[in-house]
Amino acid sequence: MRPAAAGVERPVSTRSALGPRAGQGPRRLIRVVGPPLAVLAVIVLVRSLVLQTFVIPSASMEDTLVAGDRVVVTLYDVGDLERGDVVVFHDPGGWLTVPEPTGLRGAVQDLLVALRVLPEDPGHHLIKRVVGVPGDRVVADGSGTVSVNGVVLDEGYVKEGRSASDVAFDVVVPEGFVWVMGDNRSNSADSRFHQDDAHGGFVPVSEVVGVAKVVVWPLGRLGTLSGGREAFSAVPAS
Repeated sequence: MRPAAAGVERPVSTRSALGPRAGQGPRRLIRVVGPPLAVLAVIVLVRSLVLQTFVIPSASMEDTLVAGDRVVVTLYDVGDLERGDVVVFHDPGGWLTVPEPTGLRGAVQDLLVALRVLPEDPGHHLIKRVVGVPGDRVVADGSGTVSVNGVVLDEGYVKEGRSASDVAFDVVVPEGFVWVMGDNRSNSADSRFHQDDAHGGFVPVSEVVGVAKVVVWPLGRLGTLSGGREAFSAVPAS
């Protein structure tokens, strides 16, 4: 047998030097974590730009919405609010007194907010119906009627047996704001009860998160929230 010549180097096999699984570790990791991360990215994008879900905390919107209902809210159409829309908005200042969670609960909440599983400032949102848009004059005589721009409303969504408003008021909605009221008028601390606040009871449009469109849970309550605009069909433009 002929000996190999001195000083001749043989190329090193990648397979021999690094092993049969070399380079597969990172690829395997990508295969494992890639799909969940992609799904998470889509969720974050959708919940940041398209829609969010909120749980109704009180009876102020009965019978349209009841406590425990989960609603889907669209985020992209807040610039086109109309009378009759049901909207979710940040507390414009002093409407709610909800303490922030602390400790582990607070840390978990912050993580869920960062991941867009929860909205910003969870626990500091309200849901009401838009009754007046910029320029509208909204009036209640305190005897059970509400009018917008001189037209008395026939509000079929108001909770059965409840007056449209037992509180008298006469307001003109300023630019950049809306006037909101709950459908359960005798159990809704809405714009009527915050006229002494910084915004005079009006909600800045900039604080509106989105428009509630569908009840998705519980399944027995599944349905849309359309139809509210019909009560304002005869109201002239402001």
